[in-house]
Amino acid sequence: MEQIIKQLIEEVKECFESEYRNQVSDQEALGIAISKYFKWSGEDIFKTAQSAFEDSNYHTFNEKFEKIWNDED
Repeated sequence: MEQIIKQLIEEVKECFESEYRNQVSDQEALGIAISKYFKWSGEDIFKTAQSAFEDSNYHTFNEKFEKIWNDED
C-alpha cells in the first residue's frame, strides 16, 4: 500500500509547475488528493482525518477533534 500512496503523491506533484514541484510536501500533495477525491466535502475529509488519527492511536486528540468539528455545525 505504501508504494501506491507514494505513486499517488508523485502524480499530484507532477501537476505543479516544475519550479514549484520540489516545494510541495508529501503531506500537502496527499491532502490535495484527498480533498479532490472527496470533492471538497469537509465531512468526508474530517472522517478521513479522524480515521487516520484513530489508526495512529491519537484517541484523546481524536475526541477533541470531533468535539471541535461538531461545535462548528
